[in-house]
Formats: sequence, C-alpha cells, structure tokens
Amino acid sequence: MKLLGQLRKMNVEAQQPIAYFLNLDQNLYPLNPHIGKLIRLQWSGNITCIECGRKTRKSYDQGYCFVCSRDLPENAMCSFRPELCVHEKGNEADREFWRTHCNMDHFVYLSLTSGVKVGITRHTNIPDRWIDQGAVKGLIIAKVPERILSGQIEVILAEHFADKTNWRKMLKGGVEEVDLLALRDKAHELIPESLKKYVVKGETVQELVYPVQSVPEKITSHNLDKTPEFTDRLTGIKGQYLIFETRVINMRKYTGYHVEFDCSE
Repeated sequence: MKLLGQLRKMNVEAQQPIAYFLNLDQNLYPLNPHIGKLIRLQWSGNITCIECGRKTRKSYDQGYCFVCSRDLPENAMCSFRPELCVHEKGNEADREFWRTHCNMDHFVYLSLTSGVKVGITRHTNIPDRWIDQGAVKGLIIAKVPERILSGQIEVILAEHFADKTNWRKMLKGGVEEVDLLALRDKAHELIPESLKKYVVKGETVQELVYPVQSVPEKITSHNLDKTPEFTDRLTGIKGQYLIFETRVINMRKYTGYHVEFDCSE
C-alpha cells in the first residue's frame, strides 16, 4: 500500500484498543492493521497551510503558514491561556470563533498520562482529547458553559496538578496507579466557592488501551526536517505518536507536510 498526500493529525475511534487512522488529504486509512509491518515514510519537501493552502517553508502552530498562524482566532494567545479569552470582544472573525468554539460547554478533567494532569476541552472532544495525549485514564471533574471559566478552574488546579505531559514517560507506559476519584474530590476542595456550582461528581473513570506491541528501550523522536525518509517496523501507536522499533515520530507535529506512506508487506 502506497499513499500520498498532505498530513493531518491522526484520527481515532474509542475502541479497545484505540483504532487509529492515517489522515492524508483528509482521507482516512486504518493504521492498526499495519502494526508489526515495515513502513517507509518520506517527506517530499513540500509544506502547505492547512487553512489557506499557501506553500510555506515552515509549519507554524502545527500546520499553518505564518500569516494564518498570526491572524486566525484559533491561534491567538488565549488558545494557550483560555482564562484570558477575549474573542467575544474582538473583530467579526473573533466573535464568530467565540460563538462556535468558546461559548459552549467545556469540561475540566483529570487524566493519567505520564502522571496525573489537569486539562480542559470542549464537551464534544472527550475521549479524543485524552487519546491525543496518550492518557490511560480520564475523569471529568467539572462542566462549565464557556471556555474562559474552564481556564480559570484549570489555572487554580495547575498549582496542585501538572498541566503538561512528559511524552517520553507517556510512551514508555507503566505509570504509577492512582485513584482519580479521590483526586477529583481533592480538586473539588481546591475550586473556589464562586466556581463550585460547576463541579461534577457523577462521572466514572474512563480507561483507554492503546495498540502497542513494544516500545524502544531508548526513545528517540525522528525529525523529518533533518532526515526526510526512513524505513522501520511499526510496533505501536499512542497519543499522536507512531512507535517503531528504533524511533518514534509525532505525527501531529508534521501537520501540513506532504508525505508518502508505504507499507509493502
């Protein structure tokens, strides 16, 4: 099987184990059947913006050209600092983004990736958000009516829980078992009274299993910019990483790259 196209982040389906799909030119191809097989991945040298299609020498913000990275509402500072969201007061594009992305239910959650972390996401994005992060467990702890409120809760909880993932440790697996329900109760105690009406107690812990046969002893991330072609045996998939016998590669990092994916076995 030889496939060509512009790369996007892998699509997923919440199965046991997680089902992954290669996304090329927004066409989806199952990846799980290729685990255990030799894969050749080659970058053509071309990158085009996933928004406007403009050819660019460098990918900004995972798939955009410089102009779209600078000007699009989804790439504004509050995408990283949701507690500072100002889209509602911006130009028409900002306000439309606020209506379609910010002014809707958001979840605050705890997940187990390389350790326990706190995060937020739109209500439509569970469990995909956890899968993208390589979480093995996830638990919703609060539900708010707009993004800025979820950001405010996250900032408070990030003083007590990590808000980043150690990707090498996440890929290695074997993280220490924790009681997310007990940690949820602790998190609820830390949320100020003004935001306590948004806490959620009825959710159950979701467990996620990934299609991983093995992980290399020494985890090295492959850089397509330096080495645009490689052949290696695919041994698993977790988060947005393809795991091979001698390397891993973060597929989301190369959004917008035009690649050839070849599995001849």
